Amino acid sequence: MRVAIICSEVDDASQNIARHLLKRVRWTRCSDGPVEWTYGNFQLVTVEGKLIDQETLDQSLSTDLLIFASRHQSETRKGPVFTAHFTGDVSGATRKGSNGVLARAAPRALKLVVETLTNLSSVEVLVEATHHGPSAIETPSLFVEIGSTKAEWNNEALGDTVARALLKLASQSLDIPCPTAVGFGGAHYAVRHTDVLLSSDICFGHIFAAYQLECLTRETVREAFEKSQAQFAYFDRKHMNGERTRIEATVHDLGFEVLRLADIQGRRDVSWKPYLKIKRGLREHGLPAEAAKINVTSSMRDALNAQTPLEDRMELTQLALNPIIVKRAQSVDNEALLKLIESEKIVYLERKDGTISAILVPQEHNAQKILDEMLNECVEILKKRYQIEYSQQKSKLYISERKFNPRLARSLGVTQGPLYAKLARGESIDIDGRIIKPEDVLTKVRKAINVANADARGRQ
Repeated sequence: MRVAIICSEVDDASQNIARHLLKRVRWTRCSDGPVEWTYGNFQLVTVEGKLIDQETLDQSLSTDLLIFASRHQSETRKGPVFTAHFTGDVSGATRKGSNGVLARAAPRALKLVVETLTNLSSVEVLVEATHHGPSAIETPSLFVEIGSTKAEWNNEALGDTVARALLKLASQSLDIPCPTAVGFGGAHYAVRHTDVLLSSDICFGHIFAAYQLECLTRETVREAFEKSQAQFAYFDRKHMNGERTRIEATVHDLGFEVLRLADIQGRRDVSWKPYLKIKRGLREHGLPAEAAKINVTSSMRDALNAQTPLEDRMELTQLALNPIIVKRAQSVDNEALLKLIESEKIVYLERKDGTISAILVPQEHNAQKILDEMLNECVEILKKRYQIEYSQQKSKLYISERKFNPRLARSLGVTQGPLYAKLARGESIDIDGRIIKPEDVLTKVRKAINVANADARGRQ
């Protein structure tokens, strides 16, 4: 991939980086045209004006990626920092024409630069929200910056670190597809998004801070996905200035999903394309809860990754099995239940406490057969602890168990406290030479549970 590094004569940090680029490797001087130096697939270009004004620069260059080596200025943020971001006129105040308001992003390049800067130095590295120009650039581009004052812009060590990070791109594959998110929420310095970027395999395209959200139209959001080549969105959910519902509805209306960090980290071995289809299928069932963890069984994962026809028809049917029955079975023998689940092509949601809240199968599978197998297994597991009756006609499961009855205990002279606890634990006690056994204070309790999950049946 051809990479053009753009430096400005009026930018101290830019010139600092350029000097160290020229020191680090042997460049070849060019005699004519805007490109002054070449090194392998790299071009080094110096412009006279500000980098933020280079709206049509890519039209005069033959390159696949533009990197603007720049200064970062901040009156509030003290000390050295490296920043990277994409550009665009988010407010639309200076719309450039039919190409929209956002420059074309380079998500994988940004990720690699941020990772390399993090590894090369102890200086803080942050991704910023999309801001300033140029916004008409059609070649993928990004800004890489030294901040935040003149002292840092001219710091030789910082200039050399950025030069090393940029040159390292020569040994990295920039054109490998990257699972990419458009980011929303948080502060201008996108700390949360930076952490997610560095702790996962995803890339970020355009990022919009909380203060920018009210300016985002449906068309700008659509453009952000298109110019980031993004497949999903990521929200800094706690910091969206009341715009979360509107932005989420817009993202869904455009056909994209919103993932949480748990989704990103919990995907495991499922490839991104089918995983996002699973997410969409769950949303259509109204199921993705904040606390839910998505699990995909190994047989389902194998089918997805083998790119079977299943991948192209990711419509799910929720099993109409009451989660209360599943929860009870899990409490008796979780291993046995999970063994059955893992034998099927199943997607299931797990609460924070580990209990299963919903079970879904591909629509083309025999959901009733799997439901019957699940119910029979739950009944067998429950029999290990309870007396079980199943009325198929009434679609009810009757669970009988003997429970500690405080009223009986009091009638036998047992006062509340440690003696209660002993009996409840199944231990006999002695009161004035009289032995009271646990079974003396147990009462048989019979509970009826509807087998079917009415909500699940309504969605089929």
